[in-house]
Amino acid sequence: MTRTLSLAIAMCLATHALAAGTYEVLQSTSYTQLANTSGQWNITVAATRAANKSAFEPVSCTEEKSSAACNQPLLNADAQDKLQVTAALKDSPLRTIDDLPATKLWVKACYAKPSTADRPWRKADNVIDKDKSCPYIVKSTDFNQSTYTFQWPVPKNMTKAVWYAQVLVQCQNGTEMSFCQYDDTRNESYWGTNTINSTPSGMIVATAVCSAIGPLFLGVYFLKDKLTRKSQ
Repeated sequence: MTRTLSLAIAMCLATHALAAGTYEVLQSTSYTQLANTSGQWNITVAATRAANKSAFEPVSCTEEKSSAACNQPLLNADAQDKLQVTAALKDSPLRTIDDLPATKLWVKACYAKPSTADRPWRKADNVIDKDKSCPYIVKSTDFNQSTYTFQWPVPKNMTKAVWYAQVLVQCQNGTEMSFCQYDDTRNESYWGTNTINSTPSGMIVATAVCSAIGPLFLGVYFLKDKLTRKSQ
């Protein structure tokens, strides 16, 4: 009875929201559907590889391997590295699928193909909503200009991998939202990241001290226990 009542209430709320024009559903879209709309953005990536973290150097590596010379040094949060992604529209207006009006722009960081091998939790999928290869959102913002530049500190939970940048545009499709255009920097601009040393130095010192004095405490305990038994 309670389950039926809850379902009925949820349906009523959804119906009311639709009538009011405020209920948005993200409609599934595939990269294949958007293929004819790609190639409209000039996407450039820069990174802070030097000690000066306010100086960005262009990233133009075409190698998907983290060991590639052009991916050195690998970026990580320990070094307080940052990325800068710029997306500039080549020609206006933006051409979208079915000529839908663009409302939002997303920039994501995606794993290069070798970094997804044997890792199903990073599996790429043709359906954008099911694609696990682009887990990080660099920025999402309203679509209201032709050039966007975003700075993004490398997250602490980024693993050792190689990445590329992706631009996704969202459009209004009636009462629903759907992705209507995309571009990326595959085969043009990759960058590599390294796993950070996530263990604080204080914890490392404490572990070393405990490892050193642990056997001593254990020896004292057994000696005391032995002496206590003899005295009884």
